[in-house]
Amino acid sequence: MGAVSSRLRHLGRGVALALLLSGAASAGPLTWPAGRGLVDQTGAALDEARFAGRVRLVYFGYTRCPDLCPTALMTVTQALDALPPALLARLAPVLVAADPEHDGPGVLARYLDTFHPAIVAATGPVAVIDGLAASYAAPIRRHGGLVDHPVDLFLVSPSGMLLGRLPVGIAPDALAGILRAALSR
Repeated sequence: MGAVSSRLRHLGRGVALALLLSGAASAGPLTWPAGRGLVDQTGAALDEARFAGRVRLVYFGYTRCPDLCPTALMTVTQALDALPPALLARLAPVLVAADPEHDGPGVLARYLDTFHPAIVAATGPVAVIDGLAASYAAPIRRHGGLVDHPVDLFLVSPSGMLLGRLPVGIAPDALAGILRAALSR
């Protein structure tokens, strides 16, 4: 991952974006299931309207994850800190609870206190979360208290089209550059 981050720092924003996003188009729009019980960290219903007109940066993770999830969310936090407010307003960073049985709204709210305030959490019924993950080609497997989840960040256009899968080991400055390029379109 370090080599990827190093190369991205040396590439121009447009070239880096094209490199990471090439071949990433999804078969159709990635929409959030309305009326299926998804809620945010405050318990408010969560559906596609919440993200209308905004680029989404989606990460599937869980609060009991010992290393990968907090590292990924800190990278996202640092990248978001580097964005000007006008661009940040056009972005919806989302943590999807890969372990919704343990990660209810209150747990997620406390967990997100550590990270950027723009990050929204999504939780709900396991079947709905798993269906959402499947639409991203990002299966989640739960076994013995452990959760195997995707290790990528997903960049999604305002129309719901997958723009790309970004490696979770991406450097914050490289992620910020990619987000700036995607949000400046």
